[in-house]
Amino acid sequence: MRFKLAALPLMLLAATATAEEYNSITTVGYSNLDFDDNDGNQLSAETTYYFDGKEALGPLREFEYINKASNISAAYLHYDVGSFDLDNFAVAGEYFAGNGLVFGANLTEVDDDNINTVSLGYLFTPNFLLKLSHTDRDSDEETFIEARYNHQLSGSDYIGFDFAADDDFDVRVFSSKYFASLGNDQYLTADFAYANFDEGDDYWQIGADYYFTRNTAFGVTVDENDDYKVGFSHFFSRNVAVEAAYSTVFSDGLNIRSFGNEAFAMAANADVDVDKFELGLTVQL
Repeated sequence: MRFKLAALPLMLLAATATAEEYNSITTVGYSNLDFDDNDGNQLSAETTYYFDGKEALGPLREFEYINKASNISAAYLHYDVGSFDLDNFAVAGEYFAGNGLVFGANLTEVDDDNINTVSLGYLFTPNFLLKLSHTDRDSDEETFIEARYNHQLSGSDYIGFDFAADDDFDVRVFSSKYFASLGNDQYLTADFAYANFDEGDDYWQIGADYYFTRNTAFGVTVDENDDYKVGFSHFFSRNVAVEAAYSTVFSDGLNIRSFGNEAFAMAANADVDVDKFELGLTVQL
């Protein structure tokens, strides 16, 4: 009995040693953009600090479907195509109160346009979040409502669903993600997104990532416009990863902060043909 009690802390340590936890995620990226009649470059950097640690699900870049950790973030993007030179900045934050309320704010400067978003949500359960967001641009205003649900499967496996619509219900966006452990330190994710418009064509996108190990992944994405993306990522340690990707992009958005399904809907309406080569570095601490 004395031996069993003494060995218990070692057993607990071994059980938790593989659960990697992070408080900050920083990414830096470079993209070469090959347009039909021009070339360009894109430099981006973004960092997010989480006040509570986020635990990886196995793969070092995969986390829970619904974030529940208060955070602050900042982002920068430089976009240079021909005579078109653009610098974008953004700061954002989310606060998860103990009573389930969620407060968010996002301040973005895109060229001469200021885009300010505030959001109020409620976390009904750890697996269901409802959020109302209002975006105020220099030119117009938009309000979106979003519902996010996580259906937990065995272990860390899950299937998540997200639905968003504007206040006029003219734009409706549905997305889903599936995460599964295949055993032997191998994992699979699958993504699907669909945008429906009262005025304009619908748009869909599907993708998948296969993790050879928790450090290394290969991914493919295709969409309704016959565009595709192939990418590779690898963590050299628990903290540092590199990514590389090539994509044909029918719509290349200039927003440096993703406004969730709203950004997806905006991208689906764009009309730009681009060959995109990407290199990136990620640091997780």
